[in-house]
Amino acid sequence: MTPEQRAYWDVDDVVRRLRRIEGQVRGVQSMIQSEQSCQKILIQVAAIEGALKQVARIVSACSIAEQVMQAQQAADPTEAVKSALKQLINYA
Repeated sequence: MTPEQRAYWDVDDVVRRLRRIEGQVRGVQSMIQSEQSCQKILIQVAAIEGALKQVARIVSACSIAEQVMQAQQAADPTEAVKSALKQLINYA
């Protein structure tokens, strides 16, 4: 990862979030194996989904920032800006 890319996000924060998600997934596996109620499992799955969406937003923001920087250097920035906007809409 280049220093420019690191400036757009806190890598340590993202890694921490992913490790927490990993632990949550293991917890759900354990819940399923111990035959916990589906309602409890579903609550944990929803929490995982929300945490993963937040990671996707962070990474998406980094990607958008990269695309905008590339657009500033391009002769015709239109396509790069369109791509950044499309990505923003998909992860908003």
